[in-house]
Amino acid sequence: MERPVRIVETEKIRGFNERVVNGLAHALNFMLGADDEKKIELSPFEPFLMPVEAYLAAYKKQSVMIKIHSDKDYQGELYWFFELKSAVVLGAQMRMMLPSTIEEKIKEGTFDAADQDAFGEIGNQLCGILDRAFRTLTRKDIHLRMDFEKKVYPNESIQASSFRNEEEYVVLLTNIKVPGHGSQKLTLLLPRSLYEVMLNLEVALDGITPRKLVVYTHQEALREALQLELNTRYTKVVCVEEPDELFKAIEGADVAAVGIDLKPVSFPLSHQDTIFFKRLASNRLLARLPYFLSWEKASEEGVKEIVALGLTKATTVPLRAGFSHWAKAYLQSAPKP
Repeated sequence: MERPVRIVETEKIRGFNERVVNGLAHALNFMLGADDEKKIELSPFEPFLMPVEAYLAAYKKQSVMIKIHSDKDYQGELYWFFELKSAVVLGAQMRMMLPSTIEEKIKEGTFDAADQDAFGEIGNQLCGILDRAFRTLTRKDIHLRMDFEKKVYPNESIQASSFRNEEEYVVLLTNIKVPGHGSQKLTLLLPRSLYEVMLNLEVALDGITPRKLVVYTHQEALREALQLELNTRYTKVVCVEEPDELFKAIEGADVAAVGIDLKPVSFPLSHQDTIFFKRLASNRLLARLPYFLSWEKASEEGVKEIVALGLTKATTVPLRAGFSHWAKAYLQSAPKP
């Protein structure tokens, strides 16, 4: 099992995390009508990357999970974990219970149907906060909806296999401090592909330098698909759209391989295309790197002409169909950084 690793915070990552945690604090205080003396406080998020198995193995406190479904441009799920004490207190405060009654509920550890319904309103607020935060960072149509199953973790129905996205998760940890009731952990789990690719937040990991796969393509959907499939803690897809960006990207450190997805090519080649192919063929860095070069509906005759220019690794297999399998096979044979 991969160990948890801290995410290096950038200004953009910090901005998104602050937007979410501040929005949550504001919503809770507004819903509960808290004045300055009874104001709920949340600490800044601490971001980590880890498999969900690692999170579940490390986190054993009784907690209430709120599941949020995402559909349309992103298919998946994200999760909030509130410690049971926080859920009991917040649900009871939503119902305007007396402090003495709340203390009794905490001692008993009860989280009855009325508490659950009140806490569900908090879940709806969380869903709205995330939805607004997502919309400020992406042009994607990501639609969120809450699914509060009213289960207390640890629970046999909440296992690693229960989590829909089979990938590592960005785990955002904060402390929620409710006056009179101490401080408890609050955790947001986001699939890495949602956090990094769809929200366009570049994840760098403390102590890990991933190998880079440089991908040159004009197709936005293909760029996103390859990032979703190939980005891991050890591998990062770097996408470029212009020839000069490609030549600059392969000069960077830790480049493992290159995928080149050409625009449809017609023969005889135009003067501009001929110059581009000759630049590729004469590039010493590219000559030393494994690369996969193709275009949609590439013919055997067309590939032969490109090979004749010196690009011996051109193929009729489209990048969309073959690059991921090729890259995974190559990376699997190389040692991890």
